[in-house]
Amino acid sequence: MTLLPYLEVTAASYAAAYTAGLRVTGTRDGAVLSGTCPRCACPFDFTYTRRVFRHPRPGGRSARTVDVPVLCVCETPHEGRPAGEEGCGAYWNVVLERTP
Repeated sequence: MTLLPYLEVTAASYAAAYTAGLRVTGTRDGAVLSGTCPRCACPFDFTYTRRVFRHPRPGGRSARTVDVPVLCVCETPHEGRPAGEEGCGAYWNVVLERTP
């Protein structure tokens, strides 16, 4: 397997490819998205948190869907990755829908 170099990039196809095999585990304040990066094909877990600080929700309810920016945070070494960064540099958005 040839490893891709680090490159901050996105493509229209990334979201669909990522969600095809995605597993979502709900947490108290968000979700853990377990899938495979559509660019480098490495598996990783991405943690989405709705709230960083606790505060009352306006109107007592949150939106039914939310756009979540996801970036590859795989642990595979990618040449050229800046110090302190993770993944291969790929990023995309997915839509999560809350279930009642």
